[in-house]
Amino acid sequence: MTNFVVLSTQRSGSTWVVDMLTSHPRVVAYSELFMHGGEGKPKWGQEQDLPYWQTYARGKLRITKPYWLWHYLGEAYRERPGIDAVGFKLMYSQLTRISRPLMPALWLKRVRIIHLIRRNALDVVLSKEAGAARGGRLHAREGNQVEQVRLNLDTETLLRRMTLHERAIAGARVRFKRVGLPYTEVVYEDLAADESGFASLFEFLDVEPAPVSSSLQKLNPTAHEELIENYGEVRDALADSEFAGLLR
Repeated sequence: MTNFVVLSTQRSGSTWVVDMLTSHPRVVAYSELFMHGGEGKPKWGQEQDLPYWQTYARGKLRITKPYWLWHYLGEAYRERPGIDAVGFKLMYSQLTRISRPLMPALWLKRVRIIHLIRRNALDVVLSKEAGAARGGRLHAREGNQVEQVRLNLDTETLLRRMTLHERAIAGARVRFKRVGLPYTEVVYEDLAADESGFASLFEFLDVEPAPVSSSLQKLNPTAHEELIENYGEVRDALADSEFAGLLR
C-alpha cells in the first residue's frame, strides 16, 4: 500500500483535490489531520474515523509525543482490504506549528509527496477574503446555498500577500525535494481545467486510474471584476508587478 500526503497551503484547492482522490474506490484520503486548533474529528473528507492530531495528543506527556505520533500515523496508514493508497492533507505551516517530529516520521514511513500548487496568487487572496466575508464558510456541496459577496481589497498589503504565497511555495519545493521522498508537483488550475491529470497522480501512487468526481461547488465567480468591488484600484496596484497578468 502507498502512503502519501497532499502538501499545500491554505486556499489552494486541496479540499477539492482530496475529494477527487478519495472518490477513487481504492484510495482513502483524509482531510487536514494536523490542522492547527483541530478539535474532534475532521468534518471534510470521506474518512472520519480519526480525530485531529491535537485532539488525539491532548493529555499525553510532551516527551512521549514522538511515540504517539508514530502510533497515530500507523492508524492513518493502516492496511485496509481493497485499498491501494492512503493519505491526508498537510499544510506547510503544520510542520512547524503542530508537530516537529512529523517530518522524520513521514520519511521513515516512505510517504510520497503530492505538492499541490495554486499558480494564481491573487485567487488565493480572494478565496481567503471571500471565506472571511461569508463568516468563515470556505466550502459547500452542490445544492447548498452560498452567499454572494463583493470584496474590497486592501491594495497596500495585496502585493506583499501574493509575494508571501509565492515564497511559501518556493520554500516548500526546496525543502521537500531534498528529503529523499518520492515527490511530484501538480498545479490546481491545470487539474481544474483538465481532470484527466488525476491519472498521472494515480500512477504516482501506484493505483490503477479510475473515474473520479467531487460534489464541491465553486463559490466565487470566475471573472475577478464580478468579485472585486475596487477592481480598478487592484488593477492599478498590480499593473507594474509580476502579478499583473493574474487579473481576469
